[in-house]
Amino acid sequence: MVPIVVAVVASLASKGGEKALGWSENKPANPSPSPPTTAPPTGEAVKVNAITFVPKWADTTFVVAGLVAPEAVRELNKTFAPEANPEAAAAALRALGGAETTESTIELELEGNHQKPVRITNMRLAADCREPLTGTLFFSPPQGESATVKIGFDLDSGPDPIAQYAKEHEDGPAFPSQFSGDYFADRKYELKHGEQATFRVTARTYKHSCEFRIKLSMLVNSKPATQIIDDAGRPFRISALIAPKHDTFNKWADCSAYERVYLGGSLNAGQPGTGWWATRPGSGSHC
Repeated sequence: MVPIVVAVVASLASKGGEKALGWSENKPANPSPSPPTTAPPTGEAVKVNAITFVPKWADTTFVVAGLVAPEAVRELNKTFAPEANPEAAAAALRALGGAETTESTIELELEGNHQKPVRITNMRLAADCREPLTGTLFFSPPQGESATVKIGFDLDSGPDPIAQYAKEHEDGPAFPSQFSGDYFADRKYELKHGEQATFRVTARTYKHSCEFRIKLSMLVNSKPATQIIDDAGRPFRISALIAPKHDTFNKWADCSAYERVYLGGSLNAGQPGTGWWATRPGSGSHC
């Protein structure tokens, strides 16, 4: 009987053994695996790839709320001369809690991070403003042109200022930028997944010291949404420069208004020592 069983099995295999094993004639013996699915994006609808503080040309004027000891300033001067490396000087003064004076420009590199396009409909500043800082002034006024800006916020207009058009002052780049209109009244930005856009934002105050965060208004899945942008969990900072009464554009400082003053930068490169050097508080109305 064994030879008969072998013959039957061989016959089935030669006449469509795949059917006998339960396979369809059109289905391959080794089917290819399903293509991998892409995981949906995680996190905020808009990804912040970079936040860059745009330096003013040869201007490293900052105000710190408290007193900065001469020993700390000597350490700064050992690291670099402010007139030689203004960007490093600005970063060091921010690390001390310093606020840039009058105008501060921040560049945001944003990227769409949602499966469907995200529509940016507005940008505002959520600001907390008080009296100008009068602790320690690091004074180094501008020696050249200011940075070109696109969007301007006037922090003296209220706690929730609107985004405005910003352009160079009609009297030249040595003067503060001019703000006008409502930037987002007729402008909207749509970011597809992975699409990038850069916004250059300038905040300005002649009257206050302010801590602020940037607030994006968006449509995500056709529903309103809000996203807050700050400096790694900390607010951005800016303070008005207390200027002599005759100085309309706050280009010079009233040194008598500050508890401690350090001068520096290219303006004072010929003064004693290197980098920042102290001046006597209340020594006059003009630095």
